[in-house]
Amino acid sequence: MKFKDKVVIISGGASGIGQLHAIKLATEEGAIVAILDVNKEGLEKTASRSKNIHPYYCDVTDIKLVREVISKVIANLGTIDRLFNCAAIMPAGLLKDLTAEHINKLMLINYTGMVNICQTVIPDMLKRNCGDVIIYGSTAGMLVTPKFGAYGATKSANNFYTKVLIEENKKSKVRILLVCPPAVDTPLLKQAEQTDQPDIFNTSFFKKYMTSSPEDVVKTVEKSIKRGKKICYPGSAKITSLLSRFM
Repeated sequence: MKFKDKVVIISGGASGIGQLHAIKLATEEGAIVAILDVNKEGLEKTASRSKNIHPYYCDVTDIKLVREVISKVIANLGTIDRLFNCAAIMPAGLLKDLTAEHINKLMLINYTGMVNICQTVIPDMLKRNCGDVIIYGSTAGMLVTPKFGAYGATKSANNFYTKVLIEENKKSKVRILLVCPPAVDTPLLKQAEQTDQPDIFNTSFFKKYMTSSPEDVVKTVEKSIKRGKKICYPGSAKITSLLSRFM
């Protein structure tokens, strides 16, 4: 267990990919994992999977609360060795049908929430010149996709922020990884389906080439961290990356 007793913090750790990272690191690597989320039931269920998983209620849009919770994590568990930013929502809909409040809410959770977490945790890592930072962007921030205008804008912001963060700290020993997954079978995808079934979901091309399992994404991310990669395109995301460059 190479990561045994190392402290990991995961935003959005109560479900989906964040939950998988938490369970894998706690049960297979022996890491001490702090999961942050507003989903209290999900926090409890995930924490029940291992004594090494510690739940913390946290609204990532509240910078004051974020700072308080992260201070508690450090006081209770120790210095943070690895950060995963996974917290996000993904309701779908045509931009003309969405209110400004709806679009701003997505940006507040998906982008501002990520900034709140990163700007609170990363400075100490840079000061110590060690640690891992994994930020989930998305291929949705790379290609123009109808009904994903609001979500795609937030992920485009996440992608850009992380690329600049990587460039600015390329001489540091802090490893920073941007993950741009394709559509993944998680609660996020179900949220998009339930709010406004995007037309692309019904195409055979999407079902065959543009989706990945959460387990495959997590495995690919872990390999990318160990190899010191800067950007990770799990599964079919490699195709999307090429398409975005061509377009």
